[in-house]
Amino acid sequence: MVYDPLLAMETLISLGFERVLTSGCDSSALEGLPLIKRLVEQAKGRIIVMPGGGITERNLHRILEGAGVEEFHCSARSTKESLMKYRNNSVTMGTALTTSEYSIKVADVTKVRTLNAMAKNFL
Repeated sequence: MVYDPLLAMETLISLGFERVLTSGCDSSALEGLPLIKRLVEQAKGRIIVMPGGGITERNLHRILEGAGVEEFHCSARSTKESLMKYRNNSVTMGTALTTSEYSIKVADVTKVRTLNAMAKNFL
């Protein structure tokens, strides 16, 4: 998080950075899309602005089109069962809204391929 994202980007450019990963100072790249677009416009090719945060098959096209970018970052993950052997179903290690301690999140090759194909078709 930064106080002035446009100034922060200029600082990154002056320091020689080639790329900045951003959600547009919001909870997700889709929600931060207006700022991501402003950053891309201000960058004028001096730095690659890479949206990231909550990018899925459902919103990738809107983000690429709305921000005018050619690169993006995403986790492309899915949940699978943990190999944990001992399980006590009467106790949870977090709230009911979080992922179960008996499952893990992993990169999903199918999602990666799908998102990659979508981006290639868009660009």
